[in-house]
Amino acid sequence: MHVGRRVFLYLTRRKGKNLILCGVFLLVSFFLLTGISVFAGISKASKDLRSNIGASFDIRPYEQFISENGQVSSKGAPVVNETSIQKILDIIGSELKTYNTEHSGYAKGEGISFIPGMGHSEDSNMGQVIAVRDSSLSKTFFDQEYRLTEGSHIKPEDKNKILISKELARKNQLSVGDTVRLTHAELGSENGRYVDLIKEKTAFAAVEIKGIFEIVNKVDSDLNPTAKKAENVIYSDRQLLLALKEQEQGIYEGELSFFIADPLRLDEITQKAEKTALIDWENHILQKNDFKFSKISTQLESVQNIAVSFIVTASVLGIAILMLIMTLRIRGRIKEAGILLSTGSSKKGIIGQFILETVVVLTIGFLAALVLFIPVSGALDSCLLDPVMQETAKNIRLASDSRNYLQPDSLKVILLASAEFGAAILTVIAASAMVLSLKPKEILTKMS
Repeated sequence: MHVGRRVFLYLTRRKGKNLILCGVFLLVSFFLLTGISVFAGISKASKDLRSNIGASFDIRPYEQFISENGQVSSKGAPVVNETSIQKILDIIGSELKTYNTEHSGYAKGEGISFIPGMGHSEDSNMGQVIAVRDSSLSKTFFDQEYRLTEGSHIKPEDKNKILISKELARKNQLSVGDTVRLTHAELGSENGRYVDLIKEKTAFAAVEIKGIFEIVNKVDSDLNPTAKKAENVIYSDRQLLLALKEQEQGIYEGELSFFIADPLRLDEITQKAEKTALIDWENHILQKNDFKFSKISTQLESVQNIAVSFIVTASVLGIAILMLIMTLRIRGRIKEAGILLSTGSSKKGIIGQFILETVVVLTIGFLAALVLFIPVSGALDSCLLDPVMQETAKNIRLASDSRNYLQPDSLKVILLASAEFGAAILTVIAASAMVLSLKPKEILTKMS
């Protein structure tokens, strides 16, 4: 009788035993699919989070003071030049996503009344100008202390553009698209009152209002002079303070922010940045921000470690149970093996029959496990990864999608199936060796 027919007859006549074996294959396959999908899914989620979140580091200046003869004086505002910035950019290399520069000054506006602060007068009627490369990357906006309500942010290509507060716009009846004329100013004090130290105005600039922002959490002190009030802050492009002669080309006194793609490289890059001699590190500090990725990564690694333990446990228990079942199954077929050997069937042919039976049952069990796991993977993803992804997207203002990270891909399914088939075949061969090592006469003698 052909081996294929013998396989068919055995599978159809021994339905109970084959269903039990199929169920075992289904459970083992389901648990292995779960463990491998969780492990791979967390790797994908971690990679996506890294590329979406990124990381940043800031180089912040701090002014040092000296005391002589009871008098405290400044050692001068620390600066960073364009050459230093380019050196940092070279260190970051392809990991760079974007960067931002800041430089501060003061300005008065023709016909503009600033929100009065302490000691307000016509002479101190001025606002602080923060010239930036990209206003959306400034800490006040990035940390959502300020929120743009009209217009758009200042970008590197902008020239003669500004952002003003909602309060300043309302007081002066200004709106997006309006043009105002600014001139340079310098906040100082004389005889206990705030004044503009630049008496003769020689620098002017006509600028367009590109956006209007609101202050989300207002904590402004009533003791602040007019120029220091949050409502009077003006964000501008990098050209304004140059035009008002309050900044030298390529020189920055404010904070520098660098955004990189991979949080895992943040430490490596900042260590190299801190070694550059072009920046006076006695007057600057470097602060890192991985946007909480390290905390998220720890959570994901914990789940991944559990998945590894789950895979190892499922594999060991699965193989042990399969070997036990297959050994008992083949031992129970000593009579069949003896008859087949006595009628001229080869040992290879008999083992081939046992293997083919196992492969058919395993295929049914594996496919059933795969069909069962696909809908379960969505629920499992919602429990394990959705909370992390949603909360992360919320914290860093990313658009979250509904991607199922635990959905098994074709390659991993094929590799897992191949591994299971290989293990099952080896188990069949090992279990069959005990019986088929005997000669037909010995088998028939044992039967009697």
